[in-house]
Amino acid sequence: MANFDLILLALIAVFIFLRLRSVLGSKDGNEENRNHRDMFNPGPAEEADRGDERDNVIHLPGSEPQNPAQQKPADLVTEIQPVGPVQQALADIMEVDPNFDQHGFVEGAGGAFDMIINAFANDDRETLQNLLTKEVYQNFEQALDARKAAGETLETTVIGINSIEITDANLADNLAEVTVRIISEQVNVTTDSNGDVVDGDNNYIDTITDVWTFERDVTSKSPNWFLKATQTE
Repeated sequence: MANFDLILLALIAVFIFLRLRSVLGSKDGNEENRNHRDMFNPGPAEEADRGDERDNVIHLPGSEPQNPAQQKPADLVTEIQPVGPVQQALADIMEVDPNFDQHGFVEGAGGAFDMIINAFANDDRETLQNLLTKEVYQNFEQALDARKAAGETLETTVIGINSIEITDANLADNLAEVTVRIISEQVNVTTDSNGDVVDGDNNYIDTITDVWTFERDVTSKSPNWFLKATQTE
C-alpha cells in the first residue's frame, strides 16, 4: 500500500511539472538573442529627443502574476549583503532615520517592484503617481499613451524575483537615495489590436536585470520611498 502511495505521488508530480512546462516554457540559452522592444519607449523619434532622460525609463514590462497559487516576488528574494562604502552610507541613513532598516528596505523594494510593473501593465496611473517621482512618472505616462494609441496590450507574468542587492546608497541634504539591483524572471508578450503578437514569446522565460534608485526625504513624516531613476543591465 505504501509503495502504491509513492507511485501515485510521483505520477502527480510529473503531471504538474509537464503542465507548468507547457504553460511557461523553459530557457533554451537563446534568451539574449531575442529582440524585445523597450516597452517604456514610445518610439525612436522621441528617444532621440529625450537624450539622457532614458536613465529615468524602466526597461521592463510587467503585469499581475496570472497564477494565484504562486508566491509573491518579494517572498522569493535572495538578499545580497552590501559591504564597504555602501554599508557605511546605509549606516549614515540609519543615524538620521532610526526607523530605516536595510532588510525591511529590500523587502519593500520587492513589493514596490511588483506594484509598479502591475500598475504599468494595467494603466493604473494613480498608483504610479504615488510611487514615482514626477520626472519618472512623465516618462511612464508617455509610454502608456503610446501603447494606447497603438492599440497594443501588454501581458506579463512575473515568475519571481531571484535576488535583490543594494548596490549604492547616499545621504545628502536630508535626501536619502538607495539603489538596488533586481534580477527577475518574467514571461512578456505584447499583442496588437487584432490579438497578434508583436513582441515577446509565451513559451519562454526571460531573466531581466534592472537597477532602480529610490529616494526619500528623511525629515518627512511619510515613510514612503519614491522611484527616482532606473536602468537595465
